Amino acid sequence: MQSRRTILRAGAGLALTAAAVGAGAMPVFAEATATGWADLALRIQGDIVLPADPGYDAAKELQIVEYDAVHPQAIAFPETPQDVQAIVNYARVNGISVRVRSGGHNFNGWSTGEGLVIDTSRLNHATVGSSTVRIGPGLQSIDALHALAPYNKQIIAGTCPTVAPGGFISGGGIGYQTRKFGLGSDRLKSAQIVLADGRLIRASATQYSDLFWGLRGGGGGNFGVVTEFEVAPIAAPRMVFFSTMWAWDKAEQIFAAWQTWQLNASVNLGSALIFNLPDAAPGAVPMVIITGGYHGPESEAQAALAQLTSLIGAQPVSNFVSDLPFHEAMQTAYGCGDLTQDQCHRQGANPDANLHRTAWQRDAYRMFNQPFTPTQVSGLIATLDGDRVAGQRRVLHCMAVGGNSNYVSPTATAYPHRDANFLIGYVAQLDTPTPTAESAASAFVQTGANVLNPISDGAYVNFPGSSLPDWATQYYGDNYLRLKKVKNAYDPNNFFRHPRSIGSLGQ
Repeated sequence: MQSRRTILRAGAGLALTAAAVGAGAMPVFAEATATGWADLALRIQGDIVLPADPGYDAAKELQIVEYDAVHPQAIAFPETPQDVQAIVNYARVNGISVRVRSGGHNFNGWSTGEGLVIDTSRLNHATVGSSTVRIGPGLQSIDALHALAPYNKQIIAGTCPTVAPGGFISGGGIGYQTRKFGLGSDRLKSAQIVLADGRLIRASATQYSDLFWGLRGGGGGNFGVVTEFEVAPIAAPRMVFFSTMWAWDKAEQIFAAWQTWQLNASVNLGSALIFNLPDAAPGAVPMVIITGGYHGPESEAQAALAQLTSLIGAQPVSNFVSDLPFHEAMQTAYGCGDLTQDQCHRQGANPDANLHRTAWQRDAYRMFNQPFTPTQVSGLIATLDGDRVAGQRRVLHCMAVGGNSNYVSPTATAYPHRDANFLIGYVAQLDTPTPTAESAASAFVQTGANVLNPISDGAYVNFPGSSLPDWATQYYGDNYLRLKKVKNAYDPNNFFRHPRSIGSLGQ
């Protein structure tokens, strides 16, 4: 591992090729050799991890094991905005391609590549001000919740504990709080960001307002490396978490009842309907779960759940409801209710981390603004259940959105889906992927995509979809042309790019 500390301890008397990097400085570096990386390591407080280093395999890991097959030239772990400036300048001068990583959860592996990965996990601070909270792009949700709890302030969080705001906020930020408090990006007040030319700037409604617009829903890894988000906290001291399980033989009635229930509910209600088939072997019975959070009194949550039961016309198989402090409710929602904060991390992140990585995954998510007809519901369920293959884990995942997030113009931020009420997708996962198993699982997801595409109203960039026709329009609608203008203004040479970045592949 190349770091300033280890190199100085070893007495490596490497000659520097330029003066120390200041804001916007553009030094000349050595070539991207071992000596060149060591030169960069001397300039930063963080670390540079190279393929020959003992920690390389762990350093390049994402949430999905499949992408371990990618071998970056180096992984940089900056600890300050100035570190990020030095790393970006080095990569630009040496013509090294860059990917930016926060939590490493991108379904398509966009946060890794064959060049340099800039991992922002050490930019993980949480600073509470009088009216805003400043958080680092690498601050994982579980840690943000616990860090802010003593201040009785919280932020919008997604449905996974190890997701970080670098990607979550940049792409919009959907969770159980969306209907009550809007998107994560709707609460963004400013963002500190290192641009492709090495400048460190702060974008807000009054400074670099065009870039600020693009950072709210334009997706991560497009315009620069965000080093800090300033957000307006949410007033959520408590949340009523609920998880109910239902019989599979009433799947269609449950879907129809859930969408009616959610469309007519108070904005305090956020929920997900999950059809989960842990092993798609013939004869296996899927689990049907309705879970979520209620931002109001437990009595109102219980009344809402009683209404759901009435709409379905049957009692749930199981029913768990608990009124908890917000951070505890979210930890329970993450499936970490019996774990400590340290345990609620991906294995390898710390000595106690207990969460497993996903071996292989494909998905097809779309946005919907209208309820589904009985025929469409039947088709959605039949697709999940059809052509089963043992060893596949299949999920039909349905999340309620809308509510107060839809009282925003579709052009006010880069996130355009202001009439959407549902985010729905098929997911296939494999624990032991083989070429045959991968082909069958991909075929299942593509069948799901074919069912969703004709009736959908767009797609969510944070759930990017394994294959997606016309992704620029699906993600961004009429906002894409404006996003291209922002891209050209702040990154005219397309330094920050990935397979579906703004302006890539001629889009």
